[in-house]
Amino acid sequence: MSDWPQKFLRAFSERHHYDSISADDAGLSLADAYDIQHRYVTLRAEPITGFKAALTALPAQQAMEIQHPIIGALFASGKFDGNEEILPQQQALLETEVGFIVAQSITERVSAESVFSQMASCMPMIEIASPNLATKPNGIDLIATNSASYGYLMGPICPIEQNDLDSLAVSLANGSETLLSGKAGEVLGGQRDALAWLINQVLERGYDIESGHILMTGSIGGMYPAKPGHYTADFDSLGKLTFTIAEH
Repeated sequence: MSDWPQKFLRAFSERHHYDSISADDAGLSLADAYDIQHRYVTLRAEPITGFKAALTALPAQQAMEIQHPIIGALFASGKFDGNEEILPQQQALLETEVGFIVAQSITERVSAESVFSQMASCMPMIEIASPNLATKPNGIDLIATNSASYGYLMGPICPIEQNDLDSLAVSLANGSETLLSGKAGEVLGGQRDALAWLINQVLERGYDIESGHILMTGSIGGMYPAKPGHYTADFDSLGKLTFTIAEH
């Protein structure tokens, strides 16, 4: 088990698929998988820009044979600019999410009631997720390989207090075709609960949450393959985010 982080780093550097860790050792625990993730993230030696929640919807958890959401780290290299054509280097999925910017370092567990007071702002976001596993993934494989973290786009920064985040109607369209739609409040029972859960999990897994970090609370309305096209994500009062996935 000790050499898995090095194997994942080599696969990432050489743009290969990750091998399945659970196929090699079916007895790995959740704690084992997060320990491997943490060491892999550290070996990447890249600036961490924040953290993400994944598998926040029950169908996604069932598909990955796990009973709860998971977390992963975001890297500076994963930040894409919506004004440029995006060309993912591996198969990827698009997700609409609400993101938050941390106002100051967080070192202790938070409650849902007070969590918004520790955020500087919020914004619409697109996650470009990519499990990149050689075989059908499961929850343990996803966690160990950093929870399909690949890339993200940020929309306009918005004040939290001026928006009823749970009531936001969110959709993703390619031209006139709507691909995804949902309410922001569907994520883990609401954005406050989702954000508090994410923060507490990040701290529990040994990561630091710093001022300026981005926190993504989970997909709204599902996910869609990152096919070439011109996309518009509508986040209601938070505004819109447009981007293009280029042809290979």
